[in-house]
Amino acid sequence: MRRGRSSGTRRRCNVSKDLDRLLDRYRKGGLSRRDFLRAAAALGLSLGAAQSLVGLPAWAQGSGAPRRGGILRVAADPATTIDPVKLDSAGGIAIVQQVAEYLVWTEPDLSLRPVLATSWRPEPDARTWVFELRRGVRFHSGKEMTADDVVATFQRLVDPEVASPARGALPFLQKENIEKIGAYTVRFRLDRPVGDFPYYTQTYNAVILPAEYGGDFARNPVGTGPFRLTEYRPQERAVLERNDAYWDAPRPHLDGVRIALYQEATPQVLAMQAGEVDVILAPPYQEAQPLLSDPAVQVLSTSSGTHRQLTMRVDQRPFDDRRVREAVALCFDRPSLLQGLFGGIGDLGNDHPIAPVYPEHQPLPQRAQDHARARRLLAEAGFPDGFEIDLYTAQFLELPRYAVFVQQMLQPAGIRAKLHVEPLNLYYSHWTDVPFGLTDWTSRPTATQILGLAFRSGAEWNAAHWANDTFDRLLQELEGEPDKARRGELAGQIEELMNREVPAAITYFTENLRAVRKGVHGVAADMSYFLDLTRAWVEG
Repeated sequence: MRRGRSSGTRRRCNVSKDLDRLLDRYRKGGLSRRDFLRAAAALGLSLGAAQSLVGLPAWAQGSGAPRRGGILRVAADPATTIDPVKLDSAGGIAIVQQVAEYLVWTEPDLSLRPVLATSWRPEPDARTWVFELRRGVRFHSGKEMTADDVVATFQRLVDPEVASPARGALPFLQKENIEKIGAYTVRFRLDRPVGDFPYYTQTYNAVILPAEYGGDFARNPVGTGPFRLTEYRPQERAVLERNDAYWDAPRPHLDGVRIALYQEATPQVLAMQAGEVDVILAPPYQEAQPLLSDPAVQVLSTSSGTHRQLTMRVDQRPFDDRRVREAVALCFDRPSLLQGLFGGIGDLGNDHPIAPVYPEHQPLPQRAQDHARARRLLAEAGFPDGFEIDLYTAQFLELPRYAVFVQQMLQPAGIRAKLHVEPLNLYYSHWTDVPFGLTDWTSRPTATQILGLAFRSGAEWNAAHWANDTFDRLLQELEGEPDKARRGELAGQIEELMNREVPAAITYFTENLRAVRKGVHGVAADMSYFLDLTRAWVEG
């Protein structure tokens, strides 16, 4: 025990000395800002922590009261749709979030800010939740928002006939159990206790729409939000103007927002460098490198639960044998992956999605690369010479590069992966059916949301086709448990179970980035890549 503490203390001292040397070089001009951030990340610092050490430019620190006026120009990925009920892309979500609003908003510290709901309370068993709504809120049409609109919105989302992606995120909520109990009061009766239910009301589809919404949002974009959508050209742009009747006056501060939609990340970065955009919604790490040394740009970051799942069909050979799945997980040099793909910025994964950002996270002994043990496990499972397997992924973010690393790291164990890198829309047309798939997963405000969507027995997005009664029981108990200590215990049991059973290899969690140009204030990075512009303002 003493030796362990002493070793840890020595390591911290060495890191501190190395960091002091880096800072000294940076301050003397011997190290660029970008190189300092990269080197600090290699020492284990988050991007945000490293940026705080070198300080922000004066324009990025903000000063004085927000200025009224100006147009904010945002670059984002294309929107597959802007129908809130069907939303499934970051660009579409960002557009809709300026026009329509949620009951609550998750802040960077994971606290909940009241938006269209002013308060919420559970019954003792957390199976029933009552929300009080904000009064005097009006849709852009002039119609007042009431409980009828909230009830209709959530009934629409969970209706099997509608087939909204939100239905998979709200599997415990049935249409008939969403009730108006007053003009401004709504009751949700859940199939089981869910202690974090208020967070689920910010499922990205769950913006409140008029009760009579007919599915024509692109032509009739009516919400309660800070901006009105005045023009939308699919795959090109969205133009929004200030809602002068917004309930949270004097916000918004901006006169308008222009969201340009780009097919790839590199043109977004070039547009930022050319002064054509003010914010990049979600710049990938590699493409954002030129911006780290740009004195006119700040790259914001936040810890997140964003990760990639290398899922293995547990209902098909060879992955129906747990030893094969463990062998796959043992092939990965996780620190090298994080360094190679993100310059070391992020957190190591341990084959479960409960990231360090979540309060329930419990650290386990970190799984390390061990090809010798992987080969032994494969031999025990009946594959002494390894096997061939098709590995599918999408042409998106770092996934193709990651897939190449996966292919290379599997080879020494005798696993020969044939890569299929597909267009994004093609991959997502069959991603839950492939035998071996590498998929991007965006962070959610709670770990239980990801666990339920991706790993609960029978869940629509359970690409591993994993069905484990112990996991389902632990997850259900975690969802309904209010006590912090007990939640940590349950999360730890889930982590250990998933680390042992390995329905998916999860090797890292990313930091979510957001690039902001000089003179822009009130825009933050978000763990789910959501975009709140109610507080944004630009200098004159």
